[in-house]
Amino acid sequence: MLIDTDEIALILSGVKILQDLDTEIIRDIAAHTQLANFNKGEMVIQAGEMGRRIYFIFEGKVEVQIPDIQGDIKSRIMLKKGEVVGEISLLINSNYSADIEALTRTTAFYLDRDHFKELIEKHPDFAEVMSQLMTSRMAQNGGINRVGKYELRGKLGEGNMATVFNAWDPELEREVAIKMLKYKLAFNDRFRDSFEREARTIASLNHPNIVNVFEVIDEFSTRFIVMEKLHGQDLSEILKEKGAFGIAETREILSQVASALQYAHNHGDNGIVHRDIKPSNIVIDAYGNIKLSDFGIASPPQDKDVNIEGTPSYLAPEIINGDLLDGRADIYALGVMAFHMLTTSCPFSASTLAKLLKMQVNQTPPDIRSACPDIDEELAGFIESALSKDPDDRISDWAEINRILKPAGQFKLALDPDELAVIIRFRDTSYQQAASFINAMQRLLTEEEINHQIEMHRGSEEED
Repeated sequence: MLIDTDEIALILSGVKILQDLDTEIIRDIAAHTQLANFNKGEMVIQAGEMGRRIYFIFEGKVEVQIPDIQGDIKSRIMLKKGEVVGEISLLINSNYSADIEALTRTTAFYLDRDHFKELIEKHPDFAEVMSQLMTSRMAQNGGINRVGKYELRGKLGEGNMATVFNAWDPELEREVAIKMLKYKLAFNDRFRDSFEREARTIASLNHPNIVNVFEVIDEFSTRFIVMEKLHGQDLSEILKEKGAFGIAETREILSQVASALQYAHNHGDNGIVHRDIKPSNIVIDAYGNIKLSDFGIASPPQDKDVNIEGTPSYLAPEIINGDLLDGRADIYALGVMAFHMLTTSCPFSASTLAKLLKMQVNQTPPDIRSACPDIDEELAGFIESALSKDPDDRISDWAEINRILKPAGQFKLALDPDELAVIIRFRDTSYQQAASFINAMQRLLTEEEINHQIEMHRGSEEED
């Protein structure tokens, strides 16, 4: 049976997992497919063989025979026209886990391993479809329930770059969160190389206001980042629920984020730039302690050869222009976040991405004083300077930033009658050394359900 590419593309457009793809992508997939015919009773796939093909059923019916732990068939699933078989084993580079037998004479189109990988690398939308398919098999009954030593217990959330699962560490008996990078990143050579280069550095970050990353696992043809599970609410959700923050609340949160950024920017040989500072990456627990999360596109300072990544409303002009990128881009985003917290809107908004990016590069931001008349001059000056178009004009002295953002009343210890304060002073101790102790203390306080707030401050000659 001879069928041309256009006819195959028309057939593939009816396959469930491909229905939302653009016509040109489906046509490219069709151009790489081959035809296979199976007689009734013939094995399409045999359990134990290395996955080497993904089949799109065109005519006929097949039966998936799922074995139990003893090898006996525990369930049977019938698939017909428009269904797909063999995709997971091919995707995760593993053996087929079940026999698939033709119940009738069956015709199918297939992609072999090399063409499948080529198409995923070429078409991010096809890679996204495969990520969704893989995600549907993760942490499901009868699906993939383990990554490394960790037991998957359900899906926590999903973003543009990754899917996050709730998991259990049986050795340390604790909950963790596991982030699975989507295949559009995992199969991108440039991103994968950069990720491998920086993964260990990111995992070594140890600060009370930065989410702890325990390890990076290479499995199922992608990367999994294992990190502490955060208990709290992200800042974007809080903004939607309560509206604008007060000046004191804003300062408290900004000061903790600034502490995390100062540490990251000075970590390692070149420092780590987060590159995606925004409210949804700030988690606040019940006691007001914040954790900066999602270093997914974090990197050391880079030159002009850099992709525009991150959240458009928070992108510094130098990122948009492809100019030199360093920690000052995070300070710009911190200024945007301050503006957002105080007004519930970002400095710039537009009907299209192109217009938004153009405004951020060329247009002077609105004066925060107009939208927030009660703001003090120092905080207003910080926001104005942080939003400077030229990084050289932007505030970047961390001692000055910390002084401006220092919440009012720090160290005065004006306690309520039901409060108890304990001051622990570290001398000649790095952030990383102190963080190990503070993180352990914070976990203990949380486990004991003790209402608490931990503040971390760096002394200076100017401080009383």
